[in-house]
Amino acid sequence: MLRTAHSRALPFLLLANAAVLAVLPLLSEAPNRLLSGKGKTLLDALMQAGTGWWAGAATWGFVGVLLLLARQQPEKNRLVSCGALLWLAGLVWGLCALCGSLAAAHQVQTGGLGRTSFSSGFWLTLVLAWLLANELLRNLHDRKLLTISFWAVLVAGVLVLLTGGYLDALSTLKEYTNRQEDFWRALRQHLLIIGWTVGLTVTAGLPMGVGLHRQPAWAARVFPALNLVQTIPSIALFGLLMAALAWLGAVFPVLPAWGIHGIGLAPAVLALTLYSLLPLVRSVVEGLANVPVAAVESAHAMGMVGRQRLWQVELPLAAPVILSGLKVMLVQTIGLAAVAALIGAGGLGALMFEGLFSSALDLVVLAVAPLVVLAWCAEALFAAMAALFPTWIRR
Repeated sequence: MLRTAHSRALPFLLLANAAVLAVLPLLSEAPNRLLSGKGKTLLDALMQAGTGWWAGAATWGFVGVLLLLARQQPEKNRLVSCGALLWLAGLVWGLCALCGSLAAAHQVQTGGLGRTSFSSGFWLTLVLAWLLANELLRNLHDRKLLTISFWAVLVAGVLVLLTGGYLDALSTLKEYTNRQEDFWRALRQHLLIIGWTVGLTVTAGLPMGVGLHRQPAWAARVFPALNLVQTIPSIALFGLLMAALAWLGAVFPVLPAWGIHGIGLAPAVLALTLYSLLPLVRSVVEGLANVPVAAVESAHAMGMVGRQRLWQVELPLAAPVILSGLKVMLVQTIGLAAVAALIGAGGLGALMFEGLFSSALDLVVLAVAPLVVLAWCAEALFAAMAALFPTWIRR
């Protein structure tokens, strides 16, 4: 039977979604790139598209019946819940296609100068649809399979709209068309920063965590220092490292020859590595501390030396906790790497700040969207690894 908290959440989220689409603007239309846009609600968009207000009312009535039925006996109404999930995916596809068609019509009316972008109603609808899907999936037995299937179908539909050119008239896609080379170069730079940071953090953090586990007295000295780094604002830390690396480059001319300068990739990677050490080191220490003593003693009785016990017993058993620290570290690095653009490291942050400084919000969205996708992919990757690890350990 569905728990009370979940029973109340479904109709509340449905009504909130309906209110958002009824009141807030779904999209914004501007005569050009510089002027502010005028909001247009879902009803205005349907009327302009010739669909009529009845289409929205009938759709919401249909999904309301589905969700209310799923609310009563979700496990017995599994087919109904799956139908509601498909409707949520169709809602996203329909809103995207509707906005794309209206954007194309607005382009024709303004002679190609107009800009049409998603507005607050669209973004809040995505959030509420995500919450509705989670509530429905939470009540089903085979949640993992249905979750993967739902997101795969949703993403596949959006990709079909993108590759089919149905969304090309939207302002964010127009920014991508105009800045395509800059976008891919910034994405490669961002991935390079993340790769260097993760590599250095794992190389330094994993041995540090193992050492602090074996020498607890040092943990009382090292963790306060790592906590102190977390309290320093990223801009301030970047500035300190810029000055330090510039001074070291003047003292040791070989450093600039190796590509280590006061600005650019080196201070960005060093600062992000310092930020990333705490979640990884703490997870390694906590994971090793939670390894059952009996397992370690059994490995010792079997004749395993210290290194064998570490790699074959302790680290595999501590892996779920370590993976959680790695996930936090990676997601944190994906976001903080955008700030590194302020010291010349490049990346998606360069496009983001360029859009902010020029009041081009569509360029900001173009830079932020890959960050969200990267963070979401990191979450999905570590969730899959956490699900597969118990099977691997048993083998």
